[in-house]
Amino acid sequence: MGSISNEDEQELKKALGKPKYYLDAPDKIAGERYYWFPNQGDSMNDHSERSIPGGSMVLGRLLPVKNLEEVPLHRPLVFIIDYHGEQFCLLKCPIETNTDANKLCLHSYNPGPGYDDLWLPFQYLKYIFIVERVRRPNGSEFVP
Repeated sequence: MGSISNEDEQELKKALGKPKYYLDAPDKIAGERYYWFPNQGDSMNDHSERSIPGGSMVLGRLLPVKNLEEVPLHRPLVFIIDYHGEQFCLLKCPIETNTDANKLCLHSYNPGPGYDDLWLPFQYLKYIFIVERVRRPNGSEFVP
């Protein structure tokens, strides 16, 4: 997952589909690729200041990553996962790596039942976006 070629750019557009949200955001870095992602569910809501409740929008900056060691830990990321040809989009907080197994531990903020950590093999990660801004349903915003 290094720098993006034209072919990779087309693949990214295919994976993300047609944009559904056009929201202005300050402090974007020129030349970087940003995308808004809607958050569904309450896996990232622990009712603290860092919570990202369902209905929030998160602004993700594409993060070219070549290996597991380059994935930033302890901050929310959006993952586009390709699992046997099926694609999934997850908003999680990676908290740990297992370099021997080449896996990343994806953590939900919600401590409730059903929100267990997910160990995901790096090979299934198609794209990673670092969350630069969160816009909650109540209109408040924060930078993680």
